[in-house]
Amino acid sequence: MMNFKKYSNVTKVVIPNGVQLSSTDFGSTFFCMSNLKEVFIPNRATSLYRTYYNCFNLTGSPVCGNNVLDMYQTYTNCYNLTGSPVCGNNVTNMRHTYYNCFNLTGSPVCGNNVTNMYGTYLNCYNLTGSPVCGNNVANMGSTYGNCNNITGSPVCGNNVTVMSLTYSNCSKLTGSPVCGENVVDMYSAYFNCYNLTGSPVCGNNVKNMTFVYHNCSNLIASPVCGNNVTSMKATYYNCTNLTGSPVCGENVALMDGAYQNCTNLTGSPVCGNNVTSMRATYYNCWNLTGSPVCGEKVTDMSGGMLTNMYAQSGIYGAYQNCPNLFGNSYFYSSNIANVINCFRGRNTLNILSIYVPASSTSLITLLTNNTSSLVGAEITWTDDTSTNGCYYNTQYNIYIYPVENVAAARTANGDD
Repeated sequence: MMNFKKYSNVTKVVIPNGVQLSSTDFGSTFFCMSNLKEVFIPNRATSLYRTYYNCFNLTGSPVCGNNVLDMYQTYTNCYNLTGSPVCGNNVTNMRHTYYNCFNLTGSPVCGNNVTNMYGTYLNCYNLTGSPVCGNNVANMGSTYGNCNNITGSPVCGNNVTVMSLTYSNCSKLTGSPVCGENVVDMYSAYFNCYNLTGSPVCGNNVKNMTFVYHNCSNLIASPVCGNNVTSMKATYYNCTNLTGSPVCGENVALMDGAYQNCTNLTGSPVCGNNVTSMRATYYNCWNLTGSPVCGEKVTDMSGGMLTNMYAQSGIYGAYQNCPNLFGNSYFYSSNIANVINCFRGRNTLNILSIYVPASSTSLITLLTNNTSSLVGAEITWTDDTSTNGCYYNTQYNIYIYPVENVAAARTANGDD
């Protein structure tokens, strides 16, 4: 194949169909030829791997012959392309095919043989129509990221394993979220898809639910969490119309901001046995009832509010602004190092009794008396351990009971 890249100032290339080719592989043939505006190549091409990568000035509509197998980064950064995207029947790889082709219009396409749609239409924000996913697709990572003009309902093929950022910022999608049975990663899958309705979903094999439904404020019904999930970081952040009770899978380790601002959740809070971090977990869940909980592996119950997938602001506690939580609370962990604002904004008319391992880091942390305290303000603790076995503060109506065995204390109180 001729080395066209030697002619960096060329603006037009025509290779007639009748020309004998030394190869049908056009991979990287016009790679980074930024002055190229018009190209015609024979329909015998089998590979368009990076063929027009960074051909910023390429105009017209994209093309793909029936013999093409590979469209990896074919038109990446060809942002002057117009018309509708295409995909030949034999294409298997559409990774980043139209990445940053933000002047493309029409509807997305995907051939039946495609297995990889990672970033296929990322930042193609003028695409309209409904999303598609071929039956053989395994990777949908960032497929429609920032395609904020596509409409219709989300789709996910049965063979998909990766849904990270699949529909991130697709704010005009409607209908219900979907998750294929083989999906493992749902990181930010529906981030900022605030017009989605219906119920949240989580496949049985999903491990990562970080930011999945962040700002999906029109989702209804109850939250879900699969048994294999390890991260629920900001999973339902700002899902203000979710109802029902919170859930936490048995393998979850991170619950930071999991239900932050889920103001219509009811029922009692939960914390799985493997959870280590509860920063802002139930912040502003003011309709929750029952008692606060804390698993035996938790070390952090306070931290920055998760304003988006990159930034944090302020310091917000696990149960801050949850006024209806009170009663007997059992903190099984001995290693809690941070409780700032954990119970700030509670209803002080109700008694909160916290049972915590004696002679532990957790006890020391809970008895913090400065602005790093569990109420986010200076607090004075009265030591009544010799008489009633507790430390207490009547202003905030909080009683802390150091015990040798938290589980035994729960049984003794009849709270099992």
